[in-house]
Amino acid sequence: MTDMKTPLYDWHAAHGDMASFGGWALPMQFSSIKEEHLAVRENAGLFDVSHMGRFRFTGKDVFPILDKILPRNLMKLADGRCGYSYLLDENGGMLDDCVTMRKAEDYAIFVCNAGPRVNVWNHMINFIDGEKQKNSNLDIQYYDFTLDSAMFALQGPKAVKILETMTDVEIPRSWGFFEATLAGIDVIASRTGYTGEDGFEITVVDTKETIKEKATKLWEALLETGKPFGLLPCGLGARDTLRLEAGLPLSGQDFNPEYDPFEMDLGLQGIFIDMTKPFFIGQEALKTKYPSVGEDGKLTLKELQRKRVGLELLEKGIPRHNYEITDATGKKIGVVSSGTISPLTNKGIAMAVLPIKYTELDTQLNIIIHDKPRKAKIVRYPFFDITKYGRRRTQ
Repeated sequence: MTDMKTPLYDWHAAHGDMASFGGWALPMQFSSIKEEHLAVRENAGLFDVSHMGRFRFTGKDVFPILDKILPRNLMKLADGRCGYSYLLDENGGMLDDCVTMRKAEDYAIFVCNAGPRVNVWNHMINFIDGEKQKNSNLDIQYYDFTLDSAMFALQGPKAVKILETMTDVEIPRSWGFFEATLAGIDVIASRTGYTGEDGFEITVVDTKETIKEKATKLWEALLETGKPFGLLPCGLGARDTLRLEAGLPLSGQDFNPEYDPFEMDLGLQGIFIDMTKPFFIGQEALKTKYPSVGEDGKLTLKELQRKRVGLELLEKGIPRHNYEITDATGKKIGVVSSGTISPLTNKGIAMAVLPIKYTELDTQLNIIIHDKPRKAKIVRYPFFDITKYGRRRTQ
């Protein structure tokens, strides 16, 4: 099967090292993974994320219906705001994580990951069509505009300054959604990202026939404007090391329908998952799985048997996907879901889902690298000093 191409494929092929990811041909790097990674942590980086899924929902019943599909309380989402959440199956298992942007009470834009895009679309539309069969008066329309658009991620501590030089539109705070004209091209943008840094995800919408020209023009304009700020084009390699360093799980690798959001340490109940809502897909399964409720009415998660954790190597080595993790006695207790060398700290870092008794901070374990146990310990993510790096940095 031939990989799909983003509108920027020709530009990438001329400037970067191409690779296959999730059925798409994408750049792995333009200079080096480490250089691009550090550019995002210290200045800014620009990623082509056009492979991610983008859906449009319109009609007066959009948010009441999406509120049934997603565990977040979308009825509390204000115009111009974005809401991070998850798409769950009937068993409470994670199909994907996603962002919903509320343009107006009858207009939403939904962004999901590339790999599960078709399954996510079918899951959502099947539910909507089922609701329409129950009530023929429901007003909700939907359209997958992924292939009619391009999407860029402008990430890093200087991302705001770069965008401010290109538009007079007031830049909203984190998780804000806005429309602007950049280099003469109309865009929709959100102050979101997948690197742990401040930044934006910028979408250009046109037609399949003309999107290449517009996307290339905007991409080159962003790079030119950002040059004095140290902006670099970045590929999949840096995107992966950045998101792992920030402690952000990858759909299909760190989680799949076998895991629920609480096991993924993504609960934050009341924000991303509102168990007090009348209904959302997977809610009953989660209530059955975690029946213990505290005085505040929230789940206590006493029944939690396993949880995603961060691990840091105490010896030299590079933890990789599927490497075995053992306890002090040599008993296998899990596998690495994501692992790498942090370009920022030069330490081996990893994530894994482990039995709950091994998830306390500073618990020492072993990661088997090339048939040899390497000492590691449980640490908090993100795997960097949050006072110096990340979107909440104070220095």
